[in-house]
Amino acid sequence: MSEENFKDSSSKRHLFAALFVMFAAPLLPMLAGWFTLLSN
Repeated sequence: MSEENFKDSSSKRHLFAALFVMFAAPLLPMLAGWFTLLSN
């Protein structure tokens, strides 16, 4: 993969999506636990 393709806006979107998933993945079970605690 060339550097020009890496600097493309679509690859930045993929990088941002990957970072978002890395941050969201640990938060999802925590949010699920909060919802179960609140519903009970």
